[in-house]
Amino acid sequence: MKRVWCLFRVSKKQQVSTDDDIPMQKNSCHEFVKSKTNWIITNELYEKGVSGWKKTVNERDEMAILKEGALNKEFDVLLVFMFDRLGRREDETPVMVNFLVQNDIEVWSVKEGQRKIESHTDKLLNYISFWLSDGESQKTSIRVKEAKKQLSEQGYFQGGSPPIGYKIVETAEQHWKNKERRVKELVPDEDESEMIKLIYKLYVNKHMGYRKIADYLNENGYRNRDGKVFIVSTLQRILSNSIYIGLKRYKNAVGGTQPYNEKLRIIPDELFNQAEQIRNTRSSNINEQDKSAIPRAGKLMFSGMAYCKYCGSKLTSNYLYRNSKYNNKDGFYKNTIYRYKCPLNKGKLYCDHQQNIWGGKKFDTLIINKIKFILSQFELKSFLDISKNTKADLLKIKERNVHTLEKEYLALTKQQEKLNLEIGKTLIGESSFTTEQLSAAINVIEKQTEEKLSQLNSLKEELERERENYSDVNYLANELDNWEQKFNDADDDLKKAMLSRIIDKVYLGKNEIEIELNIWLSDYFEGKFD
Repeated sequence: MKRVWCLFRVSKKQQVSTDDDIPMQKNSCHEFVKSKTNWIITNELYEKGVSGWKKTVNERDEMAILKEGALNKEFDVLLVFMFDRLGRREDETPVMVNFLVQNDIEVWSVKEGQRKIESHTDKLLNYISFWLSDGESQKTSIRVKEAKKQLSEQGYFQGGSPPIGYKIVETAEQHWKNKERRVKELVPDEDESEMIKLIYKLYVNKHMGYRKIADYLNENGYRNRDGKVFIVSTLQRILSNSIYIGLKRYKNAVGGTQPYNEKLRIIPDELFNQAEQIRNTRSSNINEQDKSAIPRAGKLMFSGMAYCKYCGSKLTSNYLYRNSKYNNKDGFYKNTIYRYKCPLNKGKLYCDHQQNIWGGKKFDTLIINKIKFILSQFELKSFLDISKNTKADLLKIKERNVHTLEKEYLALTKQQEKLNLEIGKTLIGESSFTTEQLSAAINVIEKQTEEKLSQLNSLKEELERERENYSDVNYLANELDNWEQKFNDADDDLKKAMLSRIIDKVYLGKNEIEIELNIWLSDYFEGKFD
């Protein structure tokens, strides 16, 4: 009697609990054995929820049992429902079949008969069949990903916990798999979405850091969804999640986001882009150990932006105590005087500093008054027309270039697909290409595709930067509208943030103040002021 081992496999965990897959394989194998007079089943191996394509042979426990059983001569026949139950990897499954046959194990399939390797043709057919199975798995994977992508693009919820700011609701639409269920989707949560808006405004408008925002939220009674206090990592995720502008992240092989969905929007693009720019600037400056672009906490309004006119050094904050007399009663009180100080003033040997200390209150007032005068000459409509038209033209050019490169890249990938289809024809002698010609052509196309993809990614990065700059112009224009009134009504944190968005540097000298505006305002005012 020939001892028969049966292998049953389903690739999805959802199939494990159904009555339509493993029992079907098992019944078919048992019926097949009954038709063989000298066969008897001595062992049955089950792989539940194991992919024969994603998992390698070495990662599958049942394959190790089969190898050990073959070496120990524990069975004579391996029976499967179809050969793809052994696996779908073109580079490994034929090797496994060869191993079994070389160890005197007959490999049978209920649907496809016996697999032999007695001749060169047998080996070729063996390889081609598993190569086709591998291809089918890849096609199935593509179909599943595309189906999930399309469902996600339509706004259907694909499972998991909703991000902070959203909730899951059932729609009236029937589920495509289970008619008793309803399709679910993400929608903004009324209360949580207001908190998201607050977090972004604190980060952008008041330039608060993660820790300061967490403290503010916790002190004012805000709590996370699970009732716990806010921590820095939660805020980092919130302030970098594009779902709040309608671009939900999609976990696929290449990353990226789903197409835009207006229903998911909580904040405007300008606010999100400003937050991203601040985050990137802070990250870059921290890596370089330079915090000059970040307005610092403290009593001085231009801390981090003030520089010495004589040596170019960044001014540090400094203070001293002075006894001041009360106006309405006897006695004195200790008054703190804040000052700007040049850290490199070490005498004329190093640099001729005509002044190295500046009173904070006096010079903050002088600088702010000068800024107010400059902005009083500002024509918002003229600024918008010049800046937006220039940036819009640049955006259109780059968008056209990206579109052209995308078409060229798509054409190359189609050529590559056609050449890959020729591989199977070459193996069975039906292709007009030789193996050498096909290999050379594929190598050339692969190189061209890689180069084109590199160009495309580089241009997309440039386009994204241009969009950020375009967004900056809009944001700045909105803030400059009635700027003086907004500034006068703001608290100190917001005032520092407003100043940092229009000023790059302030140089202080002896009775001198030089203001270096940001690039957009500097270009606009070119030639208007001495």
